Order: sequence, then structure tokens, then C-alpha cells
Amino acid sequence: MKIKKKIWGCLLSLLCIFMLVLPVMASESPETDSEVSAVTSEDLAVPTEIPAIPEERQKPLLVDDAGLLTEEESSALLNKLEDISQKYENEVGIVTVNSLEGKTAEAYADDYYDYNGYGYGENDDGLLLLISMGEREWAISTYGYSHTVAFTDAGLEFISGQFQSKLSSGNYADAFNCFADQCDDFLRQAATGEPYDVDNMPSKGKVHPFWLVADLVVAFLISFGLVKSKSKNLKSVKKQESAEAYERKGSMSLRRSTDSFVNRIVTQRTIRNEKDSSSSSSGGSSSHTSSSGRSHGGASGKF
Repeated sequence: MKIKKKIWGCLLSLLCIFMLVLPVMASESPETDSEVSAVTSEDLAVPTEIPAIPEERQKPLLVDDAGLLTEEESSALLNKLEDISQKYENEVGIVTVNSLEGKTAEAYADDYYDYNGYGYGENDDGLLLLISMGEREWAISTYGYSHTVAFTDAGLEFISGQFQSKLSSGNYADAFNCFADQCDDFLRQAATGEPYDVDNMPSKGKVHPFWLVADLVVAFLISFGLVKSKSKNLKSVKKQESAEAYERKGSMSLRRSTDSFVNRIVTQRTIRNEKDSSSSSSGGSSSHTSSSGRSHGGASGKF
């Protein structure tokens, strides 16, 4: 009997303990689930912050990831780009890639410029030529002084017209050097206070002044020689002041004198008014916003 009473006493004690612990477990369970779900949602959150723009340039002015240039060509071109950038305090860069990675050429060029810290000085002045071999597309991204002053839309169209045919024919070193030389010329002109634009564009084929003078001298000497050789063939005995000396006296009799209308020449000139002038292109640079929020200018195309 005593043993049975002890067993029943133990069972009652366990039952009482279980009844006391059960409410506590029930109240803690929701908190545990909410904590787990909260941690899980934080772990799965996708960051939406825009990458920071570095203060210093992270890559050189020439990046040939597509391998279009030889070592000698790359070295010479890089030196030229660095010289131009230092001379005008405006960075000029060239980048070649194999793929745009799903972006447009314009967006890729803008992002490459921004997130690799290109640009000179506090305003990050500069421009970058991007070449993608996979899509055979090119793009120029301008920022700061290059965008607002030195390289207008008309100017970029002119520059691309100089190097695009070289890209198409596979003369990449010539194309890149042509781009660099054009940038040098445009930055030099912008420094005068009158940058190239719609009504002030460079000539496509510039000739050194020496050759202009030389051509004039040669032309003069040739003309002078021809005149001298022809004059030796003249057999005039005596210089005559009028045609009377060649007329037989009394052989000519003027009986009638009249004035006849033979021809009329009309010169027309168009006078443009203010309305006509305003309809023409005003020049300047257009703008677009990159993924970093910056305002860029530029141009793009295929080759």
C-alpha cells in the first residue's frame, strides 16, 4: 500500500509540473516563430544602394580588354592620352571590351566613366570612348567641361565621322589615334573661348600653311613661264596705240549707228529674317542621366 501511494504521488507531482509548464511553452512559441521569420527576411533583403563614385581614378586612360592593340601601339597611345589630359586638365580615355553585358553602349560608357572615377579635378572633367567588339558598337560619354563646353553634339558627330570608317576596316590603332588627335584639336579650340559647334566647325582636311605658300609660288612660276614663251612668238614690228593703224584708209564707212539690247543679267540674293535663323540648329550639347544620377552628354553608333 505504501508503495502504491508513493507511485500515485509521483504521478500527481509530474502532472502538476506539466500543467504549470505548458502555458509557458505556448506563450513563447509565437515569439520564437516571429524572431525566426524576422531574421530570415533580413537575410533575404536585396541591397538597393547605388555604388559610390570613387574620388580617384581606378583605371588607366587606356584599357584594352578586347586586345585590339599591340604593346607598342598601347604604350604610344597611352602616352598621347596622358599628355592631352594633362595639357588641358580634361581627361581623355579609351576603353575596349568584348561585351556590353546587356547594357546599351551609352549606359555602359557612362557607368564605366562614373564608377571607375574618371575625370580631372573637382568637377571630374573628361570624356571616354568605349568600343564593344561583341556588338560592334561604340559610344562616347562626356562629363563636366567636356559635356558643357568643349564637345557639342555637332562636334561629336564630326569626330565620330573621322574615326568610324577606320574602326569598320579594322584599323583600330589609327582609329584611336584619330580620336585622340581630334580631342586635342577640340580642346585647343575650346580654350580660345570659341569651341567648335554648328556654325564653327573644323575643316576635314587641314593643310599646313607652308604647302599653301609653296603651291602659290609654283603656280606663279609656271604661269610666268608660259606667258614668256608665248610672248616670244609675237612678230609685231611696232607697238600700236589703237586699231586705226591696221585699217586701210577710206575702206570703212559707218552709215548707221544703233544701240541693240543684247542680254540682261539678274542677280538674286536671299535675305534671311529672324524667323529663318531661329529654325536652324542652335547647336550646344544634349544631356541624359546615367545610373549614378549624373548628367552626361555623348554619342553612339555601330561600326
